[in-house]
Amino acid sequence: MFGKRQRRAPPDFEARHAALEARPHASPPARTEKRDGKLYVTVRFRRPAWQRVLGADAECERAFGLDAYGQDVYRWCDGRRTVREIVRCFAEKNRISPPEAEMSVTRFLRTLLSKGLIVMEMEKPR
Repeated sequence: MFGKRQRRAPPDFEARHAALEARPHASPPARTEKRDGKLYVTVRFRRPAWQRVLGADAECERAFGLDAYGQDVYRWCDGRRTVREIVRCFAEKNRISPPEAEMSVTRFLRTLLSKGLIVMEMEKPR
């Protein structure tokens, strides 16, 4: 009753730690092509039902062009590196501070994730 209470980390710290330990990798259906100094990543996706009702094809492709910074981050999404390691590589290569690199890289990874260009592997909570 009067013993030491274990302090738990705030939930946002645990979520941030779990996100930084995730291992991103390219989405299996993604196709890449390099032209004009950019890397174009093409993914197939299923159209929403309302578009199919209006006569659109069930599936379509969308291509996204990545600049030099985006190409580096996408190339590092190999399933072996964690987000934390990608942030460190990005900070070292571009000579920026780790907090600035973390903010930029995680925001970019969220964009890639929302577009279906990468998937994240996360460890199960214990």
